[in-house]
Amino acid sequence: MGKMQKNSLVSVEIDDLAYGGFGVGRLDGFVVFVKHGLPGDRLQVRILKKKQNHAQARIERIERPSPDRIAEPPCPVFGVCGGCTWQNLPYEVQLRWKQKQVADTIEHLGGQSDFELRPIIPSPEPWRYRNKMEFSFGQDEQGETILGFHRPGRFDRILAIDTCLLQPPPLDSVLRELIAYARHHRLSGYDPRRHEGFLRHAVLRHSATRDESVLVLITNEGELPEKEALAERLRAEAPGFKGMIWAIHTGVADVARVEREQWRWGDLTLNEHLNDLDFELSPQSFFQTNTAGARVLYEKVVELADLGPRDRVLDAYCGAGAIGLHCARAVERVVGVDSVRESIWNARANAQRNGIDNTVFLADAMPGALALARRAAVGGFTRVIIDPPRGGMDKRSLQGLIKLRAPLFIYVSCNPATLARDLATLAEAGYVIETVQPIDLFPQTYHVEAIVRLRLDAGLANFTG
Repeated sequence: MGKMQKNSLVSVEIDDLAYGGFGVGRLDGFVVFVKHGLPGDRLQVRILKKKQNHAQARIERIERPSPDRIAEPPCPVFGVCGGCTWQNLPYEVQLRWKQKQVADTIEHLGGQSDFELRPIIPSPEPWRYRNKMEFSFGQDEQGETILGFHRPGRFDRILAIDTCLLQPPPLDSVLRELIAYARHHRLSGYDPRRHEGFLRHAVLRHSATRDESVLVLITNEGELPEKEALAERLRAEAPGFKGMIWAIHTGVADVARVEREQWRWGDLTLNEHLNDLDFELSPQSFFQTNTAGARVLYEKVVELADLGPRDRVLDAYCGAGAIGLHCARAVERVVGVDSVRESIWNARANAQRNGIDNTVFLADAMPGALALARRAAVGGFTRVIIDPPRGGMDKRSLQGLIKLRAPLFIYVSCNPATLARDLATLAEAGYVIETVQPIDLFPQTYHVEAIVRLRLDAGLANFTG
């Protein structure tokens, strides 16, 4: 392997897929990660980086394609956009690899084994399934304002997008109208290197139940010209468009963050109906991004939680209360906690509109929220259900949840790596993995959701707090 250096060309057979969407090949035992490589491919690749025990490479030529390879993925920017890394794989093949990656990550990274691995549940819709999208404004090489996604590996370059096959078609209309508006008024896109430019982000949300959408337009300080005309134009050209917020973010971090609202127009409440429950959602509330898949996810959470009328449930990172409200009618009490106050307001309203009166939803950050939750659940919790952000649990918050010593623990995760890390901590504290249920909420990407049920085995517990 001494001849393989940066920029050298080599031929490699791909025999595996790594979490993150890279094909995995081996040359004399040396691992080569190839972007967009697929198992069964034989590829000529160029080495981009070489480390002590692995290399990263890009495809220069497909010498022999995998029998699973889709020659012409449907999206015109596939391979340039960093989002849908698996559009070149048939959906049934994507599912097989996601199932394997969930199991392998828990076993190898988390050190856990001897659990029931259930067959992965596919998304009801493999395309046009996302109910929330975040786009960034920028400038092209000619200085013209564009709207789209960050190019892979570039925080300062935007790939212009006017159609995305993951979002409902009405949101494509919103994109096209926004960029036409920006160019008509000569509004500059944000430059994160110089921290200059007016337009920063467009956050779009959509209701699958009512086919309605809203927009949060985030800018730097300045004046948004003819904003009422923009809103009316969106309502006329984007079917189901019903409201928008103009918000300000002046921070250096290039994230879709709302520091303060400047202006509101229309009705900003979205409504969803899932499994005989009605939900109202504000633009900044958390809700699963795949509405049809969420119906299945919540049904499986309730099933795996094995609920009874004397159970007291903690719904941590509860968002708009979807998991807790799915559980509430079967149990004595549900306490939900979340750091986003707008989400908690939605959760309380959702409980009321569904006639559910055995829930308490509290706004506070973890782990401080647990002190409030304990007081709201007299007798302690018999079930802990968590659905944390992609980064998983911070150590202090996870230890706080472990101290509750709930007999059954349900962990919902969209990141197998952080899930495996946290499962190892739970295992050290006496929890035993019983069941792993993968669910695909993110077709065409390498991301995958999983529900894990753990039961406390007091005989194995060595946790002292």
